[in-house]
Amino acid sequence: MSSTGKKELVIAKKIESVFFIVLLAVVLGLFTVPIIVYYRSTSNAHNSGINNNGNLSEGAINNTNVSQNCTELSWSQDNDASKCHEYTGAVCRNFLHQWFQCTIGEGELNIGVSQQEQNQHEQTIASLSPYLEFYKQCQQQSSAFICQYFFPLADCSTGKSYKATKEDCLLISTGVCSDLWTLANNFGYGSLLPDCSTLPNAANSTSSVTIPGEGINDTNGTDGIVCREDFVKIDLICEPRCDSFEQTRSHLDALIMIYSEVVATSMGLIFCVIAIIVAVKEYKTSLAYPSVLVFFQVIDMIVFVILLIITAIDRNGLYCSSVSLLETLENPTPFCKFSGVVFHYTFVNIALWWFFHVAIFFHKVLFPFQANRFEKLGRNKYIFATVTILSILLPLPAVIICLSVDKFKYNIYRFPTLLCISNGDMWFYSSTLPMDVLFAAGVIMLIIVFWAMRNKTNFLKKKNHTELSTAEKKILLVFTTYIIFGVFILGHLSDVTAKSGKFEAALREYFECEAFGHIPGKCDRGTFDKIYNPYMSVTAYMLMSLIPLSVLNFILKWRSVKNTGNKAVKLTKMYSSFLYRGKSSFTTSSISVADELSSKSDKSTEISQDTAI
Repeated sequence: MSSTGKKELVIAKKIESVFFIVLLAVVLGLFTVPIIVYYRSTSNAHNSGINNNGNLSEGAINNTNVSQNCTELSWSQDNDASKCHEYTGAVCRNFLHQWFQCTIGEGELNIGVSQQEQNQHEQTIASLSPYLEFYKQCQQQSSAFICQYFFPLADCSTGKSYKATKEDCLLISTGVCSDLWTLANNFGYGSLLPDCSTLPNAANSTSSVTIPGEGINDTNGTDGIVCREDFVKIDLICEPRCDSFEQTRSHLDALIMIYSEVVATSMGLIFCVIAIIVAVKEYKTSLAYPSVLVFFQVIDMIVFVILLIITAIDRNGLYCSSVSLLETLENPTPFCKFSGVVFHYTFVNIALWWFFHVAIFFHKVLFPFQANRFEKLGRNKYIFATVTILSILLPLPAVIICLSVDKFKYNIYRFPTLLCISNGDMWFYSSTLPMDVLFAAGVIMLIIVFWAMRNKTNFLKKKNHTELSTAEKKILLVFTTYIIFGVFILGHLSDVTAKSGKFEAALREYFECEAFGHIPGKCDRGTFDKIYNPYMSVTAYMLMSLIPLSVLNFILKWRSVKNTGNKAVKLTKMYSSFLYRGKSSFTTSSISVADELSSKSDKSTEISQDTAI
């Protein structure tokens, strides 16, 4: 080879090496996108929460309602004031000054709540404020108690603290504000409300709460509210119906989405069943190591697809524990939990089967002598046992945690319902992140395999080309199909996980807006129905239904299929020819019979004519 040719070869090799490094970097970059999206979304949600804490209006509690005479106020007194902080808020400023004059009277006004806790309490009061606007009498009677509970006075010179009382808490929660108390619990604010049993008794005999003469419970006309068609009136407020609330803009969109998913999953089930039948028929090859790992993936898919079809049969009956969607979200049905377990386990399990299969293929191609040695020594059975045990056990800890810890419980994540998942953080760390790592590692191994095979060829003359066997080409097609589906589902799940907090907040805001009756144009559905694209799941299931086709291609012996097809065509032709001959003979015999009858008729006519003569 000339010096020019050698230089060209060296340059070509360098270009190949650079391209290889860039390709690996691009693949790693693509698989880090779900992680980056998730952390950016959680960071934005945290910053949004901080900003919201600082944007409180002074009208969250009407200060004119909290200024009372000292004889009308009650409080408890303890000697546990260890910290004193200046009150920097605006919500309870007027009342705290009035209460300070009634209790301490001299010095500076301090409370026993840190600045950070003050911000949190101000946000809590802002969250409760929209409900108070609809319950005027509750607002008037509870404002003093709310300020006392969240911002207790502290006198560090004497070590005394002044707090809200158990008596006022009971009067409010079971009397004048019982409806509002129920409403706050329904919308998830129960943890923000005080536990009356833990509060101290009053130091004096007066009460900050007065019972109205017209009745202890004030509805302020909420009996006459009219709910939206997909809401139901429960305890004087409108709550979303579990069986009819939809996040799509129209019912037609929801129907298209549901039926598309049913069609896609039905196709997937048919292909999976055919693949299982063929695999059992060809068990000597399809159920041998490592091809059996593909068989396990198909079994996982069958379980998952059957679950989706069962869901489509009775969606509302299986997922709605109550007519109220809010109650259903608080108490998921057993089937919801079961669907969450199946969804969680099968998807991680499929990713593990795929990854281990790719790793075995990687070892076989790059280290053929060692792979053959393992096979001769019988070590493959130990590798298979290890892979099987790991694939079965690794998804279990996360599933057990989601079933046993209420914070991570499986719950509905879209409307109309389709399976259940855990909350955003748990789902990301136990499903999205592991799948992302497994797929990234598997894709990188496949790239290295192809690159190693490429380097065995002569770059310029293309001689000594390393050919893949038919079985290897088929399994690569299976790997590729899983990669396409896996990348898409990773993107979809990471998007759902990243936006879960924003979606829940927007949905809660909409439910709160509709709680006191439907007013056309008042509540904006656009705050939540544009966050998710529900048709992404349809695309995911369509891609999933293609996986069994690639598995069928891997299992089937196309030469046998071709021979069987030729035999079927030959038999069909023979049968058609037989039918044609039978029809032709029948037609010929019919014509001859007709001719014979005609000749006999002519002869009889001639005889009759001769007789007449």
